[in-house]
Amino acid sequence: MDHLLDQSGSYAAVGHTRKDLQNRLDIVRRSAPDNSDADSIISYMTAKSEMDPRFYFRYTIIEDGSLANLFWSDVMSQCDYRYFGDVISFDSTYKTNSYNRPLVIFVGVNNHTKTTIFGFRLLVDETVDTYTWIL
Repeated sequence: MDHLLDQSGSYAAVGHTRKDLQNRLDIVRRSAPDNSDADSIISYMTAKSEMDPRFYFRYTIIEDGSLANLFWSDVMSQCDYRYFGDVISFDSTYKTNSYNRPLVIFVGVNNHTKTTIFGFRLLVDETVDTYTWIL
């Protein structure tokens, strides 16, 4: 702003105040997709799968570069699925996280009648196409 003021000579010639400029920059920052959380989770899961090749995750990215769908399952969950995956139940939370994205948890029951988790999927929305992707 100081540079603009120096070039034009007065605030009137600039056409906006410092606060106007700050407000506009804030609007632009908020409207731009922030993929830092998505980048962090993909980096974390990539590192986890490099440490343990049996750790499984898959994800999709949409046109604007943001994370659309994410599935992950650790080794214990996969083992439980092999033994107790005859019947699978899944429940979808809706708009309970800070991203307003559905989280689907795949669960079953082991031989001790205890709930066991088989995997997780974070979805972009609750459309038929999205649920087709998870199955």
